[in-house]
Amino acid sequence: MTPAVLHATVIVAAVLGLAGCGRATGDFGRAERNVVDDSWLPALGDQIARHGRGELVSDFNRTDREGVLRDRAWSLVRPPHARDWFGASLVEWQRTRILPTVDPRFDPDGYYNYLRRDPFRSSEARWNRMIADMRADAALVGPFWAEARRVRDDDRARLGEVDGRRDVAPPELKDAYARIDENARVVDWVWRSMRLRLAAYRRAIDRIEVETPSDRLYTANLAWNALKAAVDAAERDFPAAPHGTAPEPPGRSRYATGAGIHEDVPQK
Repeated sequence: MTPAVLHATVIVAAVLGLAGCGRATGDFGRAERNVVDDSWLPALGDQIARHGRGELVSDFNRTDREGVLRDRAWSLVRPPHARDWFGASLVEWQRTRILPTVDPRFDPDGYYNYLRRDPFRSSEARWNRMIADMRADAALVGPFWAEARRVRDDDRARLGEVDGRRDVAPPELKDAYARIDENARVVDWVWRSMRLRLAAYRRAIDRIEVETPSDRLYTANLAWNALKAAVDAAERDFPAAPHGTAPEPPGRSRYATGAGIHEDVPQK
């Protein structure tokens, strides 16, 4: 890592220490915008990703659809339990590219561990909370993947344009491929997150039934099945990544390399 990047990392650590939390949540579960999370940290994270890890970073402005894609993704990649402060912080640092990809190491048992420690007055309330979380996730899956399809179409058009022109400057070409890879990384992250959530909810249902048995088991299983069906339906026939002669950054997304969306996520 260069001295400049190291210095930026120190600044980031100081800012995060002062902030003391992940990205704030506003109305309807949407991210609450602020200058630290939406300007300072992403700018520093881009420098760390580019100079510290050698990743592709695009200087292009984002399209409206790319912005919506990231907004919808945030609701699906943040920890499902509100008390998971540490997990929320890791998600925010990964989102801003201060950290590399760390989400595959998240523990599927984390959701249950937080849920069982919540001071509910009734054991039924804990079941209701879990069911409500699964239903909320299921409602978010379709809109995200619909936006992902639109962004994928835009990336295909972007690639077709640069491949068809002879006057594309090297920096413009690099930015175009970097943006395609960045978009694919967002989709990749949500893909992993939904499988983590399915595993986390399944474990929570199975363990809570042992700890506090309830007639709500049937409803919980229905909610889990509905979430899984929503994920499977949304991802079905997702268009392949656009292909071209792009530079090969380290750790390119599975979609940018043409990997299938239904492949198993490696376990660590």
